[in-house]
Amino acid sequence: MPPETDNLKLEEIFLDDQKDRERVYDSSEEVAKLKERDAQRRKRVYVMMDLGEIRTMKDLYRASVILQHGHDAADFLTAHRLATLSAILGHKTARWLLAATLDRYLMAIDQPQVYGTQFEYSASEKRYQLKLPIGDAMFLDFEKELLGVPTVAERLKQLNSQFKK
Repeated sequence: MPPETDNLKLEEIFLDDQKDRERVYDSSEEVAKLKERDAQRRKRVYVMMDLGEIRTMKDLYRASVILQHGHDAADFLTAHRLATLSAILGHKTARWLLAATLDRYLMAIDQPQVYGTQFEYSASEKRYQLKLPIGDAMFLDFEKELLGVPTVAERLKQLNSQFKK
C-alpha cells in the first residue's frame, strides 16, 4: 500500500485562504467578499471530510486553518479537533492552531478566550488590539511555550508592524 500523500486540492484551497489574509480589509464590501470566499472554502473542506479525503497531518492542519475562518462555534470546534489531531501527528505549527481554535470556539459560545490568541483590527486606530475578554486560566509554566503561543505583547508587535507610524 503506498504511503498517504497530501491532498493537493486542499493545499490549493489553503493557499487561496492564506493569500486572502495578506492584507487588511477596511471596507464592508471587501469584508463581505472575503466572507463569501471563506464560506465557499469551508463548504469544500466539509465535502472533503465527508469523502474521507483529509488524512495526513498537513491535510488536517490546512483544513483546520480554513475552518477557523468560519463564523460559528461548530466551525471553530471542528477546526480545534483537526488542529489537535495534526499536532498529535507531529505538525508543530498545529500546536499554536489548537490554542487559537480553542480561543475562537470559547468566544463563539460567549466564554472568554484563555490563550490570548484572538485580536481584532481597529479601523479608527489603524492597529490591532487584543479581543476581550480573556479568562484567568491556570496554565502550566511551559504550556504556552509548548504550544508556540507568543505573549500578547509579542503578537501585537508582530501584527502592528505592518502599519507605518
